[in-house]
Amino acid sequence: MPRRRARALVVAPALALLAVAATACTPLGSPATRQTPAAPRVWDASDPAVLVVGTDAYLFGSTNNKKVPVRQVQAFDGSLADSKAAWDAVYSPASQNDAMPTRPAWVNPTRFGGTWHIWAPSAVKIGPNYYLYFAASRSGATDTHNDQCIGRAVASSPMGPYSPGPDPLYCGLPAEAGSNPWGRGALDPEVFRAPGGDLFLLVSMSRTEDSIGVLPLRSDGRIPGGTNARPTTLVSKQFPWHDGSDDSTLNRSQGTLENPSMVHEPKTDTYLLFYSAGRWDSAYYNTGFARCATPTGPCTKQSDGPFLKSGNGRTGVGGLTAFTMSDGQLRVAYSSWKAGKEPPNNTPNPDGSLSRQTHWQRISVTDTSSASAQSVRLVD
Repeated sequence: MPRRRARALVVAPALALLAVAATACTPLGSPATRQTPAAPRVWDASDPAVLVVGTDAYLFGSTNNKKVPVRQVQAFDGSLADSKAAWDAVYSPASQNDAMPTRPAWVNPTRFGGTWHIWAPSAVKIGPNYYLYFAASRSGATDTHNDQCIGRAVASSPMGPYSPGPDPLYCGLPAEAGSNPWGRGALDPEVFRAPGGDLFLLVSMSRTEDSIGVLPLRSDGRIPGGTNARPTTLVSKQFPWHDGSDDSTLNRSQGTLENPSMVHEPKTDTYLLFYSAGRWDSAYYNTGFARCATPTGPCTKQSDGPFLKSGNGRTGVGGLTAFTMSDGQLRVAYSSWKAGKEPPNNTPNPDGSLSRQTHWQRISVTDTSSASAQSVRLVD
């Protein structure tokens, strides 16, 4: 996904909601460090998101050969599709597995090679309908490094088709004079439903050093503060690997934190937060981990290295989404490059894929109510 972000230009003002951070730190526990990815399971899929509806699960992803590819996942114990033909074969016509083929009116129609792309979709059921939250490049942007906003679309069934709204839902902090219309930019939305039913929107923020934020949503899935509401900061740049390099120095002007995802861990009644760090198009893209007391923090970040990194012939491991199955099992899906196929070396394979595939695994946690004693790791 050819997106670019300006880094560390503006530090977000202090937020009233951050007062909760003055309380005692949430114990991190014992998360695994520098795990390497399992075997890939899905052809040409990135920024995966999984919608669970009863015993059914649906996998969404960023634009590939579809604007918003979607497939129902029958089981998480094998490969869903290992080629374009396998991806398309389930449906006739194959176009039925495009969740949102219609361009939202606010989206730049020619931003990427004369066409438009959708990034990091997240789906949720609210009332009788299904809503798709997504990032896309807006028309009229003056700062093309930070031109993305978050939109919303609605459908009557999980796989769509989703009908987008005419305007973006959220565009980050208010714009500086002469900069982008609607706001400074935001991307990589994920809607999280807490155990009590409250909805939250996790986002990556443009033009601010505090990269991962969270916003409460109304019961209808909209943001109380509107297009430029100020989020509560959950994670900001702090560790050397946050800049996407492989050295011991943090360069705050490089890399970004993005792709936030949260899941409730019931044994400890805490919230596990995952996020991507670095550059999505490099081998040093990593996945970080934090444990939070509530959906709005405070959060304690893992400091001794990324939770998930390159290995096993795969690089750029990120875009992780965490979700809970109907039986209570905690799972993740994430994407990576085949080693050596990262941009600018991502020439298509014979089947048309770009060697960026999705993996899935389970989250394994120690059976304890003590967050400080609990280990967290990914297993097949």
